[in-house]
Amino acid sequence: MLGDVHVVLTLDCERPTSETDPRASGPPSYAAGVESAQGYVRLAESRGYPVSLFVHPEVAVSDPVVFKRFEADGHTLGLHLHPWRFSDGKYGTELGGLSDNDARSVIAEATAVWQSALGYRPKLFRAGAASANDSTFRILSELGFEGGSTTIPGRVYPDIHAIWAGSDPDPHRAHAVFRQIPGDLDFAEMPISVDLSLQVHKNGRRFHWELRPDWDVNYDDVAFNILSQVMAREPDVPVINMVTHNDHNFADPNDPYSVSFSSIIDAIEKACDRARVTPIASTVQRVVDLTLRLPPRQLALNKASGKVIEEKGEFVEVDMARVL
Repeated sequence: MLGDVHVVLTLDCERPTSETDPRASGPPSYAAGVESAQGYVRLAESRGYPVSLFVHPEVAVSDPVVFKRFEADGHTLGLHLHPWRFSDGKYGTELGGLSDNDARSVIAEATAVWQSALGYRPKLFRAGAASANDSTFRILSELGFEGGSTTIPGRVYPDIHAIWAGSDPDPHRAHAVFRQIPGDLDFAEMPISVDLSLQVHKNGRRFHWELRPDWDVNYDDVAFNILSQVMAREPDVPVINMVTHNDHNFADPNDPYSVSFSSIIDAIEKACDRARVTPIASTVQRVVDLTLRLPPRQLALNKASGKVIEEKGEFVEVDMARVL
């Protein structure tokens, strides 16, 4: 029976939209983005939680002193990357749309810029838009990354090369040739937490609700559903992982997104109390370290092949589609 769960708060620190695209995620300026990150960290600290910040290379360059201070205060830093927003548009897609050679090149280039700003090579990685293909984790492992948090289970956004239908929802060693299942790489992937009980359809895309302050959902219900599903799966490293971006005014504790953030923390803690589970304030690095200490967990070959559907069991039809 699950006794505790790691609660991980992550923040994607994006390049300003003035340098990318007005429709993209990101603050209007570097200064606004850093202020948002500082505000988010203060909010998290006031509730007793560290933050795992995934920082786009140019953002690291813009104010390395602030990000080094975050790390000195016990927060965790990793590399964040939208290839089309990096290197003057040389790579015209998100990461999942790149060839192996181009993916390796852009990650190496971004790593070098990030390292020049912060003084060391990043160990953690998150692809922008949760975009990845079947080579991504192998390439990251080959480049020396220890782990990260790119997977969003159930997300199906074909236009940005983010397909996570049926993916493993719990921390696991990544697979070298198939991104949706656990494998034996020395790279630990910590998926973003989603409520698998409801599938949302919008504009040809499919996804599950997450604990994002950006969305108008009942956080109490989503948090309890996520925790209940984690408890039912009984993973080796149980996690509730939430994400947001530095394009909200977290510097103002009365801003609607700051209020939503507090509501999410309340919802997680209430869900844990209701389930008699202890929330552990944690980071991506801690979850990665714990996951890599475990032996590889791989799916065994089912020799029924395509006839697995005929195995013993009842057919259950569930209408999970909610069209917006």
